[in-house]
Amino acid sequence: MTDQNITAAAKHGRQLSERETAAWELELRGRLGLVSTLPAQIRLWGWLATALAAILAAITRLTGLTHPHQMVFDETYYVKGGYSLITYGYERDWVGSDADEMFVQGSDAAADTVGDYVVHPPLGKWLIGFGQALFGTDNGFGWRFATALAGIISVILITRIALLLFRSVPLAAAAGVFMALDGVGIVLSRTGILDSLLAAFVLAGFWAVLHDRDWTRRRLARRVAHGPVDESGRPLSTLGPTILFRPWLIAAGALIGLGCGVKWSAIYALAVFGILVFAWDTAAKKTLGVKRWFTSGVVTGGAPAFLNLVPIAIPTYLLAWLSWFLDPRGYRRGWADTRRAAGDEVPFDQFGDTIAEFISYHRQMWDFHTGLDSEHTYMSQPWDWLLQLRPVNFYWPPEEKLVQDCGAERCVQAISSIGNPAVWWLAAAGLLVVLWYAAVRRDWRAWAILAGYGATYLPWYGYIGRTIYQFYSVAFLPFVVLALVFGLAWVTDTLTPANLLAQRRAAEREKKKRGSEDWTLAMRPDRERPEHGTASPAQSAASADDAMLSVMTTSTIENDDVDGKGSETVEDSATEGPIERAVDAMEAGEALGWELSHPSKRSFVVLTVTVGFVIAFAILWWPLWTGMTIPYDFWRLHIWLPGWS
Repeated sequence: MTDQNITAAAKHGRQLSERETAAWELELRGRLGLVSTLPAQIRLWGWLATALAAILAAITRLTGLTHPHQMVFDETYYVKGGYSLITYGYERDWVGSDADEMFVQGSDAAADTVGDYVVHPPLGKWLIGFGQALFGTDNGFGWRFATALAGIISVILITRIALLLFRSVPLAAAAGVFMALDGVGIVLSRTGILDSLLAAFVLAGFWAVLHDRDWTRRRLARRVAHGPVDESGRPLSTLGPTILFRPWLIAAGALIGLGCGVKWSAIYALAVFGILVFAWDTAAKKTLGVKRWFTSGVVTGGAPAFLNLVPIAIPTYLLAWLSWFLDPRGYRRGWADTRRAAGDEVPFDQFGDTIAEFISYHRQMWDFHTGLDSEHTYMSQPWDWLLQLRPVNFYWPPEEKLVQDCGAERCVQAISSIGNPAVWWLAAAGLLVVLWYAAVRRDWRAWAILAGYGATYLPWYGYIGRTIYQFYSVAFLPFVVLALVFGLAWVTDTLTPANLLAQRRAAEREKKKRGSEDWTLAMRPDRERPEHGTASPAQSAASADDAMLSVMTTSTIENDDVDGKGSETVEDSATEGPIERAVDAMEAGEALGWELSHPSKRSFVVLTVTVGFVIAFAILWWPLWTGMTIPYDFWRLHIWLPGWS
């Protein structure tokens, strides 16, 4: 095609042929960082790793779940609340100092008929109640089954998420093991309180957001390729394509809305993940060559994304309160009539008494959460949580209630929410790597992990001075695990490129600078390069990967900064346009693909040693995560820091 014909086609909008459309769609998908489906063998190994992690999680969360046969820490609120909901349909108040002991023995005689004032939405307590409906109300397995199941699901999700982010079965398996063997996750999964349920819903929402990223980018590439473009392959429309319906984003909104139905803190995930989606959409429009890419990110990306994500969260949150709306015996029901009888005004009564009472109840809950400042032995501040400096003792019965059968003069039972030191301390170092990759490399995976921290950890800095506890960190435990895996991938040279096409282009530029040296070495810039023609073991392993590696064409368009280095272009011909080069690449057999790497011996050793440390610490701490009867001196061996006692 001559320059004159290209100009004319661009002016009126060029419709690509079927062959050009297929090639250009592949090219655009490569620029957007998409790759083909993971090979069947790797998918199989990935599911096997997921299954093994789930089994490990089930063992650590279900074994001995009936112990202790009494209320642990805040179970007194949520277990009895769950029982009230499944038995009576509303949360009853429980009176008397022996209410817990009577309930443990199977009696609900201490339950009053008046509604109980509770400070969290009902969904989590409904789930705890369903566990009791399945396995009984007089045993710990029934009280704690829902939270244990949530912990197992979280391990499954983190394994799948790690496989999606890192494209490595060993790293995905390591993520599952780290999550399954962490003390915070284990203790909170074995306790009938809300935080494990909250964490599962937020993590599921994050998983859905990641799938939305790929789903949306595939369709953007397809719509641009199938629409009119100019001579450089840019969409003719100044705002580019619009995708109105995004099922994965709707699922994310619903899951996070359910998380809000457990605890309000899930609302931060809705906000942060929404910002993350907007940033990804805007970057995609820029990469596709949309002329007004930022405006497009707001109008055709951000607005539809908001409508898919946020509105669905509202009805799913309200669904958690359905029993309260249907049952007039719930707390605060009848408040409007009582207030009128006293001659007082009823705020928001124009919406009806039920809505006015619902709003009043939420105001009261808000005042409680923002005003709680009473001192507590185990309260801590957010900066303590990253290194697990002040865990919570969930269970410490008096010695007279213990059978002294531990083989020592003094025996103890303790349940401490201390996280696995090998996970949390190494993850703190891994977080530094994530921050560097986000700021310098602009790695989208690093930003995704940081978004998780931003949604589940950083908001607590707004509550400094309030009574808060270390076990809240279970909500961001999944992102702690991902930070650790990210750091391990970097240390072991198994961190695959975030964008294979961009990495290929960088390699081609490196090849031109280095002359005739094999371009495959440049594909791995973090590895040591050979001196005097001698390859290191890591490079030898890298060369073995090349037979399994297939990446997209090296063509580019003007101002394409997908590789973060501007518009440097490697062209085989000055006369061929990017679409023609994409066709040539497709016909030559180049296609999008996964980079499958065989870890070097050093990588295998580092990963194995790290997993070994996590397992060793888990074995050491298991008695303190499950309340086993142990000698007091053995308990003292675990008190490494002053805040751990």
